[in-house]
Amino acid sequence: MLKLKELLEAPELRKPLVLIGMPGIALVGKLAALSAINSLKCDLYGEIYYHDFPPHVIINKAQIMMPKIVLYTKQLPSSSYEHDIMIITGDYQPTSSMGIYSLSDFICKLCQKFDAHLIVSMGAFVPESMGTTRNVYISSTQKKWIDFFLESSTKTTVILKGGYISGANGIIPAWSAIHYDIPGVCVLADAMPLLQIDPAASKELIRVLNALFELKVDEALLDQRIEEIESMTSEFLEMMQKRRDDEQKPQPYIG
Repeated sequence: MLKLKELLEAPELRKPLVLIGMPGIALVGKLAALSAINSLKCDLYGEIYYHDFPPHVIINKAQIMMPKIVLYTKQLPSSSYEHDIMIITGDYQPTSSMGIYSLSDFICKLCQKFDAHLIVSMGAFVPESMGTTRNVYISSTQKKWIDFFLESSTKTTVILKGGYISGANGIIPAWSAIHYDIPGVCVLADAMPLLQIDPAASKELIRVLNALFELKVDEALLDQRIEEIESMTSEFLEMMQKRRDDEQKPQPYIG
């Protein structure tokens, strides 16, 4: 059973851009969504509850909370990009394939209700090797949006030539185009899958969205987390190198 709990009256939005950042690899999409929500000071419009989320509650400072999806909205100042914004993220994705399709359809219906003009889902791409520059891979239900994203002034966007995008971050933009006539785009940033969170990948997604849609999300909000992760990664690599060096040292003969 899917339930929407509306916390505010439905806002009047100008054909909004919908950003989807469900939890996934290294929480790249979710962290990008939360950064945009905080920077733009979006309003919490509603919460979605679903029986296919993991069967437990979340405890925060002794407060019991059910797993949920949250929907934030913001009426943006008039600019050359004449649309408002809706941002959707959550605690979990559904645990079953049927659950993911049901939730995706529910979210697409909400997007149709607000007359969304484009859905952009955000996530992680795991490269065979990490270069000095992180790429952002683009796929879409319409060629014009692929071309649009490739024009990003960040010069980091490239075409996703093949493969699979699993979970709601992949299904929602495709489902919306097929059943609700809302074009969809998926943007995936190079990420390090061994990390629990990869804020550097999330920042690359924000940079692309800022460049293309003039969102003015504060990219510096992620810098502190990036520094913390880099410090932890550096310490881990040093520890592993020391362990390898110790293993290669000749062992004294005792006998």
